[in-house]
Amino acid sequence: MKTYIVIHHSATPDGRVFRNFDAILKDHLARGWRDIGYHWIVEYANNELIAIPGRNENDVAAGCKGRNVDGIHICVVGNFQEGVPTDEQYRFVAQLCRGIKCRHPILEIGGHRDYDATLCPGENFDMDLLRELVKGDDDLLQDVKVAVKGKEIVGKLIDNKAYVPVRELVEALNYKVVWDENDRSVTIK
Repeated sequence: MKTYIVIHHSATPDGRVFRNFDAILKDHLARGWRDIGYHWIVEYANNELIAIPGRNENDVAAGCKGRNVDGIHICVVGNFQEGVPTDEQYRFVAQLCRGIKCRHPILEIGGHRDYDATLCPGENFDMDLLRELVKGDDDLLQDVKVAVKGKEIVGKLIDNKAYVPVRELVEALNYKVVWDENDRSVTIK
């Protein structure tokens, strides 16, 4: 079970093209690993931030002793020992973390340095800021409008899936939602 998110930096400048992932993969394979060590790599491609999947989220990582089995590892391309992450990078990584938290019972988000003797993800990477953005208000989630039988329902877009309030959806379909307090269940009639 994955209960941690571990943040890394590549300690290299971002080339702003889709090649940093390949360089990290090549390095990890040269170490004798079977794949890239991280589950996600965040980098710029054509001047736009993207999240590139590495290992399957349920696979054991190769990124931080003591957190490889129970952690999902995200590597942000950049050197945050020398530079400072942009607001865009913090918000992008926070949104990625929120998506991960929808799929796994995450208890903690930490930097590699929080679990091992390293400076990673760099002393300029503000883990407290990232944690606040992850648990902050819903401004990181994109609004989405869903039309149901002529009625517009506002929901949120998470991992390219639209989520809308159940009651509004059901009522738009002319059904009723019945809440049973005894067994704490919802019935749609």
